[in-house]
Amino acid sequence: MRVQIVNRYVQSAVDVITKETGTQAVRGGLLLEGNPYTTEDVTAVIGISGSLTGSLYLSMAEPTALKMIGAIIGQVTTELDDLGQSGIAEMANVIAGAAGVGLSEEGIETLINPPLVLVGRGARLSTVEIQRLVVPIATAYGEIKLHVALREAA
Repeated sequence: MRVQIVNRYVQSAVDVITKETGTQAVRGGLLLEGNPYTTEDVTAVIGISGSLTGSLYLSMAEPTALKMIGAIIGQVTTELDDLGQSGIAEMANVIAGAAGVGLSEEGIETLINPPLVLVGRGARLSTVEIQRLVVPIATAYGEIKLHVALREAA
C-alpha cells in the first residue's frame, strides 16, 4: 500500500477528530500489525471498495469514546447507547469519506460501505491477506487508533 494513501486516511482522521471535538488530535508513528486484530472496547469498521479494497477501523477504549462523544454533542455521556454508537460510526464514516474525496482528486476512486460498530473488547477481526497499518492518534480524551488495511483492487 502506498504511503500517500495511508497518509490521506490519517490526515483525514486527525482533521475530522480535531474539527468535531474542538481539540487538537496528534498522530503517532506508523505501525505494521499482523492478523488477526483483537478489538478494543469500541471499534468502528468501514469497508472500502473501488480502486482500493479492504477496510478501515477506528478503535478506542470505552472511556475515550464516551468523552469524545460527550464533547461532540455537548453533554456528559455515561454509557455507549445508540446515540454514542451512532456518533462513533458517523465519525468513522466522515473520516473515510473525507479521505475518499482527497484520493479522488488524485485519480483513486473509492466507495465506502455503511459503518459497523463493535462494542466489547476481544472480538477477533482478520484482514486476511491485506497488511494492516495502525496509526495511534492522541487526543484530549485518550488514544484513538486508526487501522488501514487496503490494497489496490485487481
